[in-house]
Amino acid sequence: MRHFRLVFFIVITIGLLSCNRDKQEVKQETSRERTKENRIFDKADLLTKNQEDSTFILIKDLEKNTGSQIAVITIDTLNGVDINEYSNREFEKLNLGRDLQKDGILLTVALKDKSVRIEVGYGLEKVIKDEIAARIIQNVLLPKFREAEYGQGIYNGVDTIKLLIEKNKDLVGQML
Repeated sequence: MRHFRLVFFIVITIGLLSCNRDKQEVKQETSRERTKENRIFDKADLLTKNQEDSTFILIKDLEKNTGSQIAVITIDTLNGVDINEYSNREFEKLNLGRDLQKDGILLTVALKDKSVRIEVGYGLEKVIKDEIAARIIQNVLLPKFREAEYGQGIYNGVDTIKLLIEKNKDLVGQML
């Protein structure tokens, strides 16, 4: 009987440890999946899985076709930090764009602060000037955000940026 209890205890312990390990693996996979290979960081949880996947496809297609890189970060709040400062810091951390071409772009959305920023690498400034970035925010992103369609707004914004870069790929890497 004593031997039976010991075996029972061991089986239960192994089962619980296995179950816990499975939960950790699922949590790690979900976390990995939510960053979409370091291009989409949906910390504000604004995107559905389908929206994230379709936006990621745009990002990967652009990188495959031109080499330029786009990343998206959504956060709840900036906690008093200026969005320009935050975006610039995150852009540098992510090391966006190719070294010689400096052709990275970061789209930052701070939900509760109602702030949006498109950070443009030096090698894309001839393609997406400040006024163009402002127009993309005003005419593409914000109309959908006002309707609480954040995922669609982000998708449309990334798609617009992608099309501009592809249309003007001969300007990519040219510094102002």
